[in-house]
Amino acid sequence: MASNISVRRAQDLVTYTCALCDSEDGVRWYCNDCQENLCDWCKETHTRGKKTQNDDVVSIGKANRQSDKPIPEVCKIHPGKLCDLYCSDCNLLFCSMCLSKTHKHHNWKHFEDEFSIKKQHLKEHMTAISVKIEHFKNETSERHRVNEGFNDNIDTMRKEVNSQRTKLKAEVDYIADAILAELSALEKEESTMHKKDCQRKVEELTGLLEQAEIANISSVSLFETERSLRTTLPLYDVNVKYVSPKQSSFVTGSIDSVMLTKMLGILHSENRHEKTDIDSKHVQRLSKFTVTPKNQLNGIYPVDDSHAWLSLYQYQGLVLVNREDVVIETVKLDFCPCRIAMVGATDILMTSYPHSTFVYNLSLLDKDVTIFADIRTHDAYDISINKRDEVFVSTSTPDMVVLNQSGTIVRKVTIGSETIMFVVCLSPGCLCVVQTIGGRLYDRNIKITDESGTVIQTWTGEVNNGQQVGSMNLWKMSCDKYDRVFVPDISNNQVYVLPRDGKQAVCLLDQKHGVMEPTAVGVDTWGNVWIGCNDGTVHVMRL
Repeated sequence: MASNISVRRAQDLVTYTCALCDSEDGVRWYCNDCQENLCDWCKETHTRGKKTQNDDVVSIGKANRQSDKPIPEVCKIHPGKLCDLYCSDCNLLFCSMCLSKTHKHHNWKHFEDEFSIKKQHLKEHMTAISVKIEHFKNETSERHRVNEGFNDNIDTMRKEVNSQRTKLKAEVDYIADAILAELSALEKEESTMHKKDCQRKVEELTGLLEQAEIANISSVSLFETERSLRTTLPLYDVNVKYVSPKQSSFVTGSIDSVMLTKMLGILHSENRHEKTDIDSKHVQRLSKFTVTPKNQLNGIYPVDDSHAWLSLYQYQGLVLVNREDVVIETVKLDFCPCRIAMVGATDILMTSYPHSTFVYNLSLLDKDVTIFADIRTHDAYDISINKRDEVFVSTSTPDMVVLNQSGTIVRKVTIGSETIMFVVCLSPGCLCVVQTIGGRLYDRNIKITDESGTVIQTWTGEVNNGQQVGSMNLWKMSCDKYDRVFVPDISNNQVYVLPRDGKQAVCLLDQKHGVMEPTAVGVDTWGNVWIGCNDGTVHVMRL
């Protein structure tokens, strides 16, 4: 809106209308009290009226127009004309000359009418802004209170961790001190027995020597003593070698990090890493190693940012490794595990290869393996657990079986008519599945669905650089806490990062990373991506 000064400068070119007689002649006056334009004739009448004779009537150039009587802008196209009309179609102010040329057939209204509406809307917006300001002030106060509680909770947990550490150290010290005390006792016992044995023989031989010396001066006892020594001396054979007692041994125990973690305690937190935009140029490889045997990685499940459980093709066991390629633990099984998922920090659920109707459970505490569920008539293929601890099992059919934590089938989910190969649970209440296309086993796409199987979005290879990936052979995927899905493509040597809406993916890798034929992906608590490959190689990537 133009300022009063700019309007006044243009007023000598503007035609005004008298508010009382509608005349355009001699309109040179303005009543500040009535906020009306007046011609010369009506000005005289106005100043003589009983109710208006004391009004403040001034020349129109000195008008003090109030905000409820807005001054429209001067038209830029037609100088001397005010933009006192409003076009609803164009959302523009215009003058009467613009009306006939441009806005004649549009929806328009008078400036004052629209101004009142806009002013009311502005008041509503201002009220809304004030409400929001108050809300966020209150929220800031609440967040401050919550933050104090959060920090208090951190301090409490820190004390608990240190307390547990002290207890564990005290327990270890107690056990170690007991073993060391036993070793000291063995040492003392052996020293005492050695001294007693040697000292006894010396004392006995000394006694025999004294007897011989006495007999040597007495002819009576000489014969008896000599005969006695002939029998006794052979008992003290100096040619017999000393046989040391059997040595004790100390069998060093293995450090069970899983058990120690269970004993110390587990931190449950959803805020272990911040969301990082994916850019393959900034992705860094933290480590690369190859496991033995050099078989295809079927499953990879990180425990923390340094350790992960691995399942390998045709290998009867699970392997816990760190990212420096050190095998921390191997659990031997009587079957070959295929896909794996952890239940907390104490159990691993597994499917098997060759595929069967069983879902197995491995307890990491006692290494006991049990059958968690039998889903016949289906075979168990892939497995994922949602936030409610429901277990979703794909079956290499369009059906998925849903189990509770007791292993009981609670429902089935069917998605279309194509084979579901892999599944990962998102939150809240959504699934991401890899399905075949047209029955072709090695041509696959991704569907985002709700937990009833209703398809929300289908991804067929669209990436954010505008390109379209062709045929894809997608394998065992994983997701981070932001519901970004990391999907390995063995055919194109790539890992795609798919947002929750499932529309366009980002390529995680470029040629410099050297990842070949990725078959399984896992995301650890710090957002690092563990990529297992067809030749047993594992890459750990930082976003």
